[in-house]
Amino acid sequence: MAALQATLASTNGGLKVRLVCVETSRNNEGGAVASLDHMRQVFELARATDARVHLGGARLFNAALALSVPASSIAAQADTVSVCLSKGLSAPMGAVLVGPVETIQRARWLRKLLGGSQRQVGIAAAAG
Repeated sequence: MAALQATLASTNGGLKVRLVCVETSRNNEGGAVASLDHMRQVFELARATDARVHLGGARLFNAALALSVPASSIAAQADTVSVCLSKGLSAPMGAVLVGPVETIQRARWLRKLLGGSQRQVGIAAAAG
């Protein structure tokens, strides 16, 4: 936690950390799930420096089961959450991004700008 605190406090060449990305589980550690307390500490440190937290929740529901908490308790430790429907939920493709309305509107605009929308992906993702 000290390394994160130092990174958030630093201004390397005038640049300031604006986003911290976290995962619910770590494959390099055998799928270990970060504790809810750890996620809460990261969120509080980030918010204290005006940084936002994004949760890459590809396996959010698996982590909720492992921690015996509702997925909403984990998601509450982030400003935005993405859930990959093809991982823990077995849909062939698709993802969901959750966050403030302004963030979602900007994400949709950026997706269109970059050509990242697939026709009919909603049908394939419906299984998730």
